[in-house]
Amino acid sequence: VRDLNTNPSLVNLGCESEIPSTIPSGCYDAVLCNVGIQYLQEPEAVLAEVNRILKPQTGFAVVSFSNRFFYDKALTGWIERGMRERSKLVVDYFRAAGGFQDDTIRVVGGGTGALSQLLSVGGLGGDPFVAVIATKR
Repeated sequence: VRDLNTNPSLVNLGCESEIPSTIPSGCYDAVLCNVGIQYLQEPEAVLAEVNRILKPQTGFAVVSFSNRFFYDKALTGWIERGMRERSKLVVDYFRAAGGFQDDTIRVVGGGTGALSQLLSVGGLGGDPFVAVIATKR
């Protein structure tokens, strides 16, 4: 486990030994960040590192989130936005990170509509889910 707010690098991630190792550039087909982006203080730095380890042209990253999160841990900018605005924010994170094909960044999921957001707040509509997917250049 690593606090990516402290160190956004993926160097030595999952490495149990004391011998330094680096995840080679361009070696992963996909990276998934599931319900965690709202807690990162420097999401652009983390996504830039994700971009580095993805395979060129075919590697892709998926950032998924829902309307539920820990209010005491999420960033203020996340808390103040609705699902549609959060989706746009994640798209902007990918753009700021660089190296992702702008025309392939897409939002998937039905959680961005006004009705689904209103129903989820009242506990009637479940938990809206959204994923933002981006492909490496």
